[in-house]
Amino acid sequence: MLPRRRAFVPAALALLALLAAACDRPPTAPPAPGGARPSRAVAASGTGIVAQHLGTLPGDVRSEATYVTEDGIVYGRSYAPGSATPRFFRWTQTGGMVQVSSIPQPARPPRPTITSVPFPFERVTVTAANVKGEATGVLCQYDCNTSFYSPTDYGGHVFRYSPGAGTRELDTRRFDPTTPELTDLSSHGWSINAWGHVAGVYWENDFSDPRPFLWTPVDSFRLVPVTENDVGNTLVNDADQVLAQQRDEFATIAIAWRPDLATLRLEPSTTVGCTDGCETEALAQQRAGSLVVGRMSAGTGPFAALWRVPAVNRSAFPKVNANLYSASSTLSLASTGGRYYQTYKATQATASGPYLELVDWGDGKSSRRTRSSIGVTTSQVHTYSKRGTYWVRVYVKDAQGRWGVSERKVTVTA
Repeated sequence: MLPRRRAFVPAALALLALLAAACDRPPTAPPAPGGARPSRAVAASGTGIVAQHLGTLPGDVRSEATYVTEDGIVYGRSYAPGSATPRFFRWTQTGGMVQVSSIPQPARPPRPTITSVPFPFERVTVTAANVKGEATGVLCQYDCNTSFYSPTDYGGHVFRYSPGAGTRELDTRRFDPTTPELTDLSSHGWSINAWGHVAGVYWENDFSDPRPFLWTPVDSFRLVPVTENDVGNTLVNDADQVLAQQRDEFATIAIAWRPDLATLRLEPSTTVGCTDGCETEALAQQRAGSLVVGRMSAGTGPFAALWRVPAVNRSAFPKVNANLYSASSTLSLASTGGRYYQTYKATQATASGPYLELVDWGDGKSSRRTRSSIGVTTSQVHTYSKRGTYWVRVYVKDAQGRWGVSERKVTVTA
């Protein structure tokens, strides 16, 4: 049986390393805008995806899949009876499982050192970073230097850090004067993708179990619809596909969710003889695709599993080009006063307007406006106040909630 959890466990920190960090494909389409507190979206669909049983190496009795490439090649570990020392395997659809000397892993982005945190927080714990120097984790507010403090426990608020914007708190419920009882609630960031979108867990109140969430600049918090609030490790890839754990009446089951996709249970294969108490755990997913790998058990095993989550269909999404129309990626405070013009163009989606356009300037500020139609080159202007490197991201979302995004790096000199 897979280990049972009430919420998440410290192993989440190790599993974050399994998530690949960089991609140049646009994220999926989010639903309608949220706010400072998450919107509840819809109930979980109750549908599921049955795993493909990948088996074990000859003579072994258990296995787990820990990495999947963009081409669909799966790697993992296989164990002999009574052994804690694994053999490594590679699995392909045509060749099956073969032993290999090692499991390839993408380079893990370094976690930035953060020297200052916003008031009233006392301490910051970084749990994940992307290749652009952006990071997420937990801001601690009380008793942060005591021996019993742990960032894996209840308490603290999620943040997003970037070199241009510094450390910004994302969970702003404590600023809501209409809900003073929410002041000391908790949220943790556990994963950040190449677009700076953050996934983690979020407590509705201090008596509840955590719920998974996805945060983006366009829609703020989106709670992932789950049938039970017991969630474990929460991971997001560059397609905004979120993996989490939920507990049903009998066992802990992995789930996958995207803003364009209902919550899908990642079910065990029927070949492992599952009845009550069958468990699954999602350990990794493709960097930009939808394939998920992990393990499943039914009193025996666990066994390596592959889930084929439906791919994203972006054919009708807005497409944004913010990379070819701006004159320069470098500007000088002395010569321009920090004034930067971002020009961009987007294709009209199949949905009618209005369209939301948002430019995240990378320094903690953004510009948001709506337009009845798009299709011509347009621009927005922003003034930077200090030197630095900023990731400027332009989002365009149609009336059906589907979006596209494009980015460029801007360097501001003296």
